[in-house]
Amino acid sequence: MKKNKITLENIPEDIPVFPLPNTIFFPGTVLPLNIFEPRYKQMTEDALSKKKFIGITQPNIQIVSKEKPAVFDTGCVGIIQKHTSTPDGRYLINLEGVTRFKIIEEIPTEKLYRTFKVSYAEYEQDLLEEEKEKNIDQEQLLELIDKTKKFFKMFQLSTDWSIVEKVEPSQLINSLAMICPFTIGEKQRLLETTSIEERNNILNQIINFYILGNGQDSGKKIH
Repeated sequence: MKKNKITLENIPEDIPVFPLPNTIFFPGTVLPLNIFEPRYKQMTEDALSKKKFIGITQPNIQIVSKEKPAVFDTGCVGIIQKHTSTPDGRYLINLEGVTRFKIIEEIPTEKLYRTFKVSYAEYEQDLLEEEKEKNIDQEQLLELIDKTKKFFKMFQLSTDWSIVEKVEPSQLINSLAMICPFTIGEKQRLLETTSIEERNNILNQIINFYILGNGQDSGKKIH
């Protein structure tokens, strides 16, 4: 997907953040969301009335907090590209990834949802138009597709491979990182990679781990 020409100056440093377990997305990818909780309906309405930006991050279940649930410091901010409301009061939105961020601090508000001050400095490369794909090992990419097919079959998952195999390498790697049912920690590791090449390598490692593990223990669950 071709990125819109959005610069850091266009993106607010204070953003609403939606914590979602086992959910990541990347710049240039689209995350469909079904918004039904009152706090996130309020978040959506506020975003639509402003610049349409919403951040997504995962809850960090390894940190026990007596106050609000902890979240991982790294997430991705997206812009609402499409939205509809349903007769029962839900919002169906498509959030297009813009850039990853690092949380600086939470901002106290009277809103039902949470707002954070974030920095985009660490992921400035996310806003570059050109995808740096030339260093991706094509042999390893084909190996990734082959492994993922086995992985999907093993865990009774399905997708249209005729479409998947035609997308650009970066889109393929990012999409697989998003849709594969990995653990929160594994998904976070993929989100925090610094390059598409590193993400490709880690995807291969994770899928290989499940394939080998399943071969040794037929009763192994993915989580």
